[in-house]
Amino acid sequence: MKFNKTLIATSLLAALALSGCGSDSNNSDTSTPPTDSKTKTITVIDGYLTEAEVCADKNNNKLCDNGESIGLTNEKGQLTVSKELASYPLIAKVIAGKTKDSDSIGYVANSYTMGASKELNVITPFTTMAHNDNISLDELASQLNLDSKTISGDYVADKATNKEATKAHLIARSVTSALPENLTQLNKDQITKVVTATQKTIEKHENNGTLSELDDVRVVIDEAGNVEEQELINNLHSYLTSKDAWFLGSMNQDYMNDEGIQKAIYKEDGTSEWFEQDGTSSGKESFKVDGNHFIEADGSKGDEFIFTSPNLALTVASGDGNDLLFWTPKALDDTFTPELLTKNQFENKTWFFVGDDSTSHTPEPMMAEMKFSPLTENGVGTVTITENGESFEITWQLKEFNEFGQHNVLFLDFPEGDSDMKVMPITKGNGLMLVSDLARQSELFNLFVDSKEQAETIIKKWINAQQ
Repeated sequence: MKFNKTLIATSLLAALALSGCGSDSNNSDTSTPPTDSKTKTITVIDGYLTEAEVCADKNNNKLCDNGESIGLTNEKGQLTVSKELASYPLIAKVIAGKTKDSDSIGYVANSYTMGASKELNVITPFTTMAHNDNISLDELASQLNLDSKTISGDYVADKATNKEATKAHLIARSVTSALPENLTQLNKDQITKVVTATQKTIEKHENNGTLSELDDVRVVIDEAGNVEEQELINNLHSYLTSKDAWFLGSMNQDYMNDEGIQKAIYKEDGTSEWFEQDGTSSGKESFKVDGNHFIEADGSKGDEFIFTSPNLALTVASGDGNDLLFWTPKALDDTFTPELLTKNQFENKTWFFVGDDSTSHTPEPMMAEMKFSPLTENGVGTVTITENGESFEITWQLKEFNEFGQHNVLFLDFPEGDSDMKVMPITKGNGLMLVSDLARQSELFNLFVDSKEQAETIIKKWINAQQ
């Protein structure tokens, strides 16, 4: 279905995400690649990165050019390459919505690229920093006050016997938040900022005797450029039970009309309690999880978590309906307050809208690109909306709105005959934002995503769940 003016007014009903594609290939070999005298095994690590694309940088320009791609890593983050190709500097492209990280559940939310000098056996944030600065790993280890042997190898495997490896792993996964998609755009100041904050986190835990907790956090740069400590979501049971309550709902209008916003509390003993919209309990049930799936009573895999963050998650439902659902610990009741919107979140930004075109219980996922111009002196900018190669332009601005308390909404001004939109942000997390349109129905929800690859993966998983 084309994303024309009328479609925007009807289908874009709740869309805004601020913050990633790719194929959901299951062809990665899970075994350790064989090696011989003419090959070597390369391991790509933040945690172990599955379906990261490895390239030989033959012209040493820090880009994966046409003809330089070697292949994708397996579930151990490994790929066998010829020694001839390994004689070049190597690049690993971590692709949002396609690559998986053993550090967390779901797919990587933001794309980034890592590099390594020739002849190394690993590609990591450490090899990336050293390669970018044209220094040895020994020199980098000295700068970071870490053991050179630890950062030169598989620090994930070494954690069982080496506490320095636990520190190195935290620094590595934190540095990835400052790594760009294009290595030529690497910002050393941003990396230094993250490393410094991470070292302070390590010092704090050392002083408190809580080094074991380093595996539960990471340090990231937020949208405003500030450094913050964030929970690491690496265990679904812990993720579910760590929140006081979850509020969840369908991205499909008919299911939302039937079910409304649901509330659930997950407990450590493996039980969950569900509540009606008036707050009364609707019953308790047991739950089991494995990896990023719920497990059904017959032992089969149930709903799958395809995206997780501290304040927002997405699941693809199994069985009848095969719906896409949002989950948030943010209270969607009488105490709700919207997220803050600022012009910096839109000016010169491109977002990818993910929505449901359906007028029935059968989802019809769709995606469109939205490019925002800067605001003019009178506070109005333009948005170019493109779907299936066809584009048109409308205007945007931020307006004050007083429902749910005083806050800004994204106002999208459509031509006469089409309904304008007042888009209110509900919650956000790692490149996604859940929103609702106050000009229409406040309980219809959609997403904007800051990565095309991530948006495409959400669409693909949603479609595949129906097959």
